[in-house]
Amino acid sequence: MQNKAKSPTTTNPIAGKNTANVSGDKKSKIIKSKARVRERAEVFTQPREVNNILALTQATSNPYWRFLEPACGNGNFLEAILRQRLERLRQDRVEWHAKNREFSVLKVLSTIYGVDIAEDNIEECKKRLQTIVFEYLKKKSGGGFILAMNEIMRTNLIVGDMLGGKDQVYFVEYTTPMKNFFIRKVFALTNMEAGIEKAIEAFPMTKYDSLTPIDFSFLNKDTEAPPGVPEAGKQTNLFGELI
Repeated sequence: MQNKAKSPTTTNPIAGKNTANVSGDKKSKIIKSKARVRERAEVFTQPREVNNILALTQATSNPYWRFLEPACGNGNFLEAILRQRLERLRQDRVEWHAKNREFSVLKVLSTIYGVDIAEDNIEECKKRLQTIVFEYLKKKSGGGFILAMNEIMRTNLIVGDMLGGKDQVYFVEYTTPMKNFFIRKVFALTNMEAGIEKAIEAFPMTKYDSLTPIDFSFLNKDTEAPPGVPEAGKQTNLFGELI
């Protein structure tokens, strides 16, 4: 079933101009199948509702605040958030300078997290966010940037059960101690909910274009790690504290 209504024109508070809804002009399906609705209660939020909800929050007021969508579906909310944050970032002459742009985009991407129980939804979400990134990076990006982008999406957009499988959900925190470098730490969701701030594993500071995939073998062997992939501003940590 598709939304037959014409996409409304709204005022984008981020860009300060009128745009068709910031999630894009494409019509969205509400469901993939009736079976998925019965089995998972899977119903996708439409772009108009996404935009209205985001307008009531501060999800995009700072492009480097972390945002987690615990039932992200195929990325309707995350796509809109990424687009609005990149639009805001594009207005910053320093962050959007040609020498800083790739790293700035990666910093924004590293703050967006999504979990869904369906693997196909997560794969669609990754492709949608990648499409948004390349809408804003018009020129050909380097191989190091593409590898870093893929790794960030691999660790931040994951298959998981946020109701019955929290003990198998892990998040990677990306911090930026200096320009062009990331430090990564792995946290367990159950520890975070209990207020335990100790990282399970920490990785040394690495330049973004040398960001090698994290080997999750240090986790419990019964825990499914994220699948493999091909070869400025203020931030908050995963506990919502400014760093």
